[in-house]
Amino acid sequence: MQIPSVDCETLRGVMKVHLIGILLLLGSFVKANDLVQIPFIEVTNANEWQAAFDQAKTENKLVFVDAYTDWCSYCHKLDKEVYTDQSVVDYYSKNFINVKFDAESDFGYPKADQLNISGYPTLLFMTGQDQVFKVVDGFVPAEALLSYGKEISRMISRRPDLEAKFDANTITRDEHLEFIGILEGTDEVKASEVAKAYVKKLKEEDFLDLQNIWLLARHQNQLNGYPYLYISTHKDLLVEAHGINEYNDYMTAVYNDNLELAIKYGDDQLMNDIVLNVLPHFVENDQLPNARFSTRSVYYGQRGEFERYKIEVNSYMNNHLSNDSKADFALSTTYEIIENYASNDMIAFSTQLLKQALDIDEKNFELNSIIGYAKGLLGDYKDADKYIEIAKSLAEGEEELEIVQSLADAVQMMKEGQD
Repeated sequence: MQIPSVDCETLRGVMKVHLIGILLLLGSFVKANDLVQIPFIEVTNANEWQAAFDQAKTENKLVFVDAYTDWCSYCHKLDKEVYTDQSVVDYYSKNFINVKFDAESDFGYPKADQLNISGYPTLLFMTGQDQVFKVVDGFVPAEALLSYGKEISRMISRRPDLEAKFDANTITRDEHLEFIGILEGTDEVKASEVAKAYVKKLKEEDFLDLQNIWLLARHQNQLNGYPYLYISTHKDLLVEAHGINEYNDYMTAVYNDNLELAIKYGDDQLMNDIVLNVLPHFVENDQLPNARFSTRSVYYGQRGEFERYKIEVNSYMNNHLSNDSKADFALSTTYEIIENYASNDMIAFSTQLLKQALDIDEKNFELNSIIGYAKGLLGDYKDADKYIEIAKSLAEGEEELEIVQSLADAVQMMKEGQD
């Protein structure tokens, strides 16, 4: 049975009476035959995608990719105003293999997900090895797109000379940093090796140089490594030199990278080290319980360790939240579960949270609405109808009535699908 989907974030926003207007921007469309355009290859399957990158390797070119949708007005604006600019056409025709794909096609949906595309248009500069070198989000005018293309081409053309200097140990500091920046978009393993060699040359005082701080955040951020230990214990020096925001941004980058590693390898010790030793460096004391809960719940959720996830959720809800905060917490956790961990067991767990919050605030419109929808997902249509009817009686205004009716319609579709 196919479950009707509900956009939980939109639903939540409406229920909080944050009314968001949706503007449908209708851009004019110009057919490719009307104007000279960049010669795009329209890719509709994996074989065509691979052929484009094979061509790029054969011709020693980069690949320029435009991920678009039919409804995206700025995508049409790119077609009409940018891809027809003669300077852009000339440069991209000569220096790139140019690819387009519809991000909402059968091929495009998984490809966009693979490339971490979440908005349109998204423009990507990629190597012939199918590696993303640069991502540009949204519309850019012709002059800017031309500048992007030239700068990226320049950077790629610099690699052989910089690599030779690195191998000969004649590379300067600025060249070393430039080389690392180029490798980050083309060869991550090599970038890490070159960055490690760069860090070996640094003195303690160099760790507080802003360029070095961000290189260390990307490449030498192990929690037992000397660069991290030095920076984390010399917060006052870094803040004095660059401000508290730079320090917090560095710690956030270290946190994110190490949490990603912990999730990938199931490293409980690293996760606990992050929770106990990293978060206090940049999170205020009154926010630490929430930050620690969020870290643990993301870790267990992403790892699929749902029993431990439940323990964390119950512990935080019962030990750290006031009664007034429990409704919002139960709702946000339910949205997370429906969107990311939607097994029957986890949805049933979310209904327990919602029921606990309802015991405190039985006339909460949003709680009744969402528990009704969740009960429908579980096939408990009698309870689903009961809670949705309660929500209808609590609805205030046309907007809330429309929302609860959409949930009622979704539950009805579930019933019909089961029948």
